[in-house]
Amino acid sequence: MKRKRISLSNRYKRFFLSERTALTAACASVLLMPVIYYFGKSSGSLDAAGLYDLLIRLLLTGTLFYALKRHKLFLMQAATVGLLFCMLCAQSQYALGKLASQDSETYIIMGLQGFVFLAVERMILFIQSFVCVSHFIIHAARKQGAIRVSLNQVSILFLLALVVIQLTIAPILAFERDYILYIWTLHLGELFTFVLVACAELILMIDQREYIGE
Repeated sequence: MKRKRISLSNRYKRFFLSERTALTAACASVLLMPVIYYFGKSSGSLDAAGLYDLLIRLLLTGTLFYALKRHKLFLMQAATVGLLFCMLCAQSQYALGKLASQDSETYIIMGLQGFVFLAVERMILFIQSFVCVSHFIIHAARKQGAIRVSLNQVSILFLLALVVIQLTIAPILAFERDYILYIWTLHLGELFTFVLVACAELILMIDQREYIGE
């Protein structure tokens, strides 16, 4: 008896349509927030705006998981938009504010890992901006194109890969321990948040395709 082959696309759908994936991502995101707060405060990197961002992210993460579990599509779409913009604002403040305030030579002197870290942070900001714009184009269009949908999914996966790169590089940067742990936990939280967003994006895309009869 021949084994049935599971395509890469089907594996992607099975993973991101799983309630266990969404639950794990939501719980991990929420549990990491107090850790991010602790290391952010101890390293002097988290201000009042950063704390407010964590609180909003906590609320939106809980809302998105509830919407996924109850399959409330309008609430899911609203929470996804909120989280995407919340993450985009936080990343722009970090990449264009905090990192830009330091001399780029600080990272370049560290060698390859410092240069890659600086470059990837800017790349994450670019991809996040693309994902936000893509989200509106896909869900506002009367007719979805398979290329637009696939491109959006690939963008989210690429974003996850970039965050994993930062998680690998952060521990070997030449900074104080608390600041490195703050960066590491911050990106780890982003990783789980983007997994949760990917779950919602896939459900919304499938629902819209069914609605227009593709």
